[in-house]
Amino acid sequence: MSAEDQQSVMDWIAAPAPRHASWTLWIAIGGFSLLAGWTFVAELDVIASAQGRLVTRSSLQIVQPAETGIVREILVREGQAVAAGQVLARMDTRLSEADRRQLGNEIRLRQLQLRRIQAELTGTPLARRSEDDGVQFGQVQAQYHARRQSHLDHVAAERAIVAKAEQDLKSALEIETKLRRTLPIYRQQEQAIDQLTRDGFAGKLMLLDRQRERIQQEQDLAAQQFNIASFKATIVQAQRRIAQVQSSYREALHNERVDTEASVHRLEQDWDKLAHRQALLELKAPQQGTVKDLATRTIGSVVAAGTVLMTVVPRDEPLHAEVWVTHQDVGFIAEGQRARLKFAAYPFQRFGMLDGRVVHLSPDASELPQATHLERRRSASEHVMPSTGYRMLIALDGPALKNGAGEHRLAPGMQVVAEVHLGTRTVIEYLLAPIRKTAHEAGREL
Repeated sequence: MSAEDQQSVMDWIAAPAPRHASWTLWIAIGGFSLLAGWTFVAELDVIASAQGRLVTRSSLQIVQPAETGIVREILVREGQAVAAGQVLARMDTRLSEADRRQLGNEIRLRQLQLRRIQAELTGTPLARRSEDDGVQFGQVQAQYHARRQSHLDHVAAERAIVAKAEQDLKSALEIETKLRRTLPIYRQQEQAIDQLTRDGFAGKLMLLDRQRERIQQEQDLAAQQFNIASFKATIVQAQRRIAQVQSSYREALHNERVDTEASVHRLEQDWDKLAHRQALLELKAPQQGTVKDLATRTIGSVVAAGTVLMTVVPRDEPLHAEVWVTHQDVGFIAEGQRARLKFAAYPFQRFGMLDGRVVHLSPDASELPQATHLERRRSASEHVMPSTGYRMLIALDGPALKNGAGEHRLAPGMQVVAEVHLGTRTVIEYLLAPIRKTAHEAGREL
């Protein structure tokens, strides 16, 4: 550099600064001061974001058989609208119908037995009714006649014993009367012969013969009295046996009636259970909606118990947003807070957002749905995301998304992002938060 150039530089340095340069410096200092002050005053909204989807209030309704069986009919197609209680599919009912017929026959037979028991107790004929099965009625009627005839024969046998004993008693009484009346004659004859023997008009042998006849008559009378007592005892015993036979017969009938009534009650309970099981073979729509996810369309396919054959998406029900809140945000969210919803099907920059209200927050963390978990992994900055979260339901303020272009339909299953306003913090707090975090973690490492 020449001496002339050096002198020019020195003159430029020594020259006083232009007036506009000092104003620029003060403006910069003032702007920085205002910006610093603004960071202490200005506030930013703290928003919790949660991903999920739209669901109906009663969720999806699954249709599944209660027992393993064969598909006999499929009466709906994918996407078909169905009413509550409408039959969607039928399982094969041949086995259950066979069981039901067998059980019905058992119930009717037991009821016929009850009528037969009542007829035996009252001694009336067993009358046939129009609803009676001919074969069963014939069997029960034959049993009625056989049992009643057996009882009558038993009673008749005992009564025959009574009749014979009464005849024998009557005969014995006649003989006893005859012996009682003739015995005094034998005694008088003996006394007369005894007097003649003493007077010498009769021999000793004649007296002994009269004594023998008198003793024989006395013994015959005593024996006949024993026979009379025996016949009376036989009659009493036979009459008691008749009463016992009749009492035992009625007791057996009463016991049989109690057992049969208990059997009928048990069979009727089984009938109700079987009817319920058979009704479950008709798979019906739990509520009105649209059929979705048909698992099979093959008639005759075997389906295990509990297999989901199809689902029914409820129709005309309020929609809710089911979203999953992270562990970092759940402590600041409560039921009743307001939320705003973005829909993947309708970009919010064009269609706007829909307001809602938090109506439920699960008390404990649950496993995240697979789709939600993967989406969070793609959108998160952390390398590791937790596999659990808190389920939150948000009630929508309206059934459709409205903007200047009109209403846009919302449907179950649409992906949503819910934003919940948690509060505010200043800009300086926002800027210093990473520094505080780094300092805190660095301090712990030391």
